[in-house]
Amino acid sequence: MLFRPRAGAVGMSEQSRVFSATLLFFVGFYMLLVPLPPYLVGLGLADWQVGLVLGCFGVAALVGRPLAGLASDRLGRRTVVIAGVLIFAAGVLAVMATTAVALLMAARVLQALGYVAVSTAATARVTDLAAPGRQGATIARFGIAANLAMTLTPAAVDAMLGRVTPEQVFVAAAATAGLAGVLALSFGQGRPDNSSAQDWRLWVLPPAIRQPWVAAVLLGVGFGIWLQFLPLLTLRRGVEPTGALYAAYGVAIILTRVVTGPWQDRGRERPLLLLGFAAMAGGLGLFALSASFPAYLVATALVAAGGGILHPLLMALHVRHMPVTLRGRAVSTFYLGFDLGNGLGVWVLGFALQWWGLSALFGLAMVSCLLGLALSAARGGRWETI
Repeated sequence: MLFRPRAGAVGMSEQSRVFSATLLFFVGFYMLLVPLPPYLVGLGLADWQVGLVLGCFGVAALVGRPLAGLASDRLGRRTVVIAGVLIFAAGVLAVMATTAVALLMAARVLQALGYVAVSTAATARVTDLAAPGRQGATIARFGIAANLAMTLTPAAVDAMLGRVTPEQVFVAAAATAGLAGVLALSFGQGRPDNSSAQDWRLWVLPPAIRQPWVAAVLLGVGFGIWLQFLPLLTLRRGVEPTGALYAAYGVAIILTRVVTGPWQDRGRERPLLLLGFAAMAGGLGLFALSASFPAYLVATALVAAGGGILHPLLMALHVRHMPVTLRGRAVSTFYLGFDLGNGLGVWVLGFALQWWGLSALFGLAMVSCLLGLALSAARGGRWETI
């Protein structure tokens, strides 16, 4: 079991419910991954316009994450999850109502706001329920929900696209996310005591987490390019099926989280950061320079291994160095950096696709991860004590 019962197992039972709801939500979210970029191209959008629409997701999170963190601490985790599900579903359905670039960007913004609300509040609730000193391992296990969704969903959607339309997939995505909202009705609110009642800060970045935050930005650039442009890469280079690569990613990152999760809370931050960024950079470099399915499988495994190590570790560093009363904002601060890299990376490097092509796009994403490797190498000692 991912969350094994222990003495006083009420918390463990709720962890399972949070995990299940998050899995359902991400199934709906990942239903969009394969059909959305080609759907936008089919509407007549140019490459740079597709980049603008897709990039809105990460950029909108720059506003949405801090608000989600504050709302999660002030209003409660359950309230924010349910609101996020409704906003996400509205954004998914809105894609089918327009062909105008500006309105498609607005729909993508709604998807982003819903996503950040659900992922921030659900993660904060899981850390509420984690045993002291075990946030890293708990976050690593919890992240498997999204990874399972990625393993199964894009491949299934890819296989069905010959028999169903993109519009039908979008409706199914909104409905599946709605099921997550129904399950979220059973969550605890998880609000802390009144000691932070006057704390309205949207963004909290104490000195101890500044370097992990920059590392999260660099990770976000590399991951964002891979996630959002992989369908176009495989389509234009004739390396199919895309869904199988997403499935391979899901299997590889789940295995990475299972194997390395127990290492997350043992004071091995620096070697894990070095290993994670090296794997990410190697995988993105292979995508930039090769055009064969076996090479893409290896590259996918490297990207998955890097993300599976870095994502929970960097988030745990943020949680450890924030007061418990600001735990929602600890999660949102990490994600603010990650989404900053994701959104701005897709927007800015999307022009590299227009000007120089796919190799340059993935090569620049690799450079971002090499910078993360250099940042990790430059910091001696344990990152937990910075």
